Amino acid sequence: MTEVGEWKKKVYETHEVQVQVKQRSQSEWSYTVRVCRPGTNIRAAGTLSETSLITDHFKSAEAALVAGFAHGERLAKQLA
Repeated sequence: MTEVGEWKKKVYETHEVQVQVKQRSQSEWSYTVRVCRPGTNIRAAGTLSETSLITDHFKSAEAALVAGFAHGERLAKQLA
């Protein structure tokens, strides 16, 4: 599977959200999302990290990226 290596970053009020998309198959994509406080090492122990569900079906990298940021924003709001 091809990996679109770059992490994309946005800041939502109190948290930084990073999303990376990966090609799951020839026609589907998935994402990994990380959430932490701005300025914190994103790989630190307090970072929340989740992936899209196997039942999520994203037909493009852009669709997976949009869904990943929406997921990250929900997590950031829960942590605020």
